[in-house]
Amino acid sequence: MIFSSVTFLFYFLPLFLLLYFVMPFKNTVLLIASLFFYAWGEAQYVLLMLLSIGINYSFGLAIDKTSLNKSKQKVFLSFGVLANLLLLGYFKYFNFISADLFTIKLTEPVHLPLGISFFTFQAISYLVDVYRKEAKVEKNIFNLALYISMFPQLIAGPIVRFKTVAKQIHSRQHTLNTLSQGMRIFIIGS
Repeated sequence: MIFSSVTFLFYFLPLFLLLYFVMPFKNTVLLIASLFFYAWGEAQYVLLMLLSIGINYSFGLAIDKTSLNKSKQKVFLSFGVLANLLLLGYFKYFNFISADLFTIKLTEPVHLPLGISFFTFQAISYLVDVYRKEAKVEKNIFNLALYISMFPQLIAGPIVRFKTVAKQIHSRQHTLNTLSQGMRIFIIGS
């Protein structure tokens, strides 16, 4: 779904905003809307995103749990970053490596999932922020899932550091002024 499409502007966005402002559990509404938004264009890769969230949640907890042992912590950070890069590398470069380097003809090329670079690098930034103690580990997997999958930046960026948005994920206030500022930025661009 493209932000400028009729489907997004006249169906998805108004319904999302209505539910978001009416429902008391805003993060749940935002997470479900984000996963639905992603599934609209890449339904078969929602499980891949959820797998990525689970992997990064586990590595984040492991990094935090070993904070008194820097060498173990570095190992968990390294494996977490490696797992993310292997996932990204498989989808981005498998076709190139198999066809160009090994001249293997694929019957079905590996499809590059939409937004995989963005959600992978966001996940890596989360692990780095936890490792550097620039953000607290996220104990709630749904909040981490929200950070990684949030639809307004999922397919077009920018990549946002976890430490930058962690407070807003846990609590945010909405006013008519902030709503109008957000609408202005969305419509005009600044």
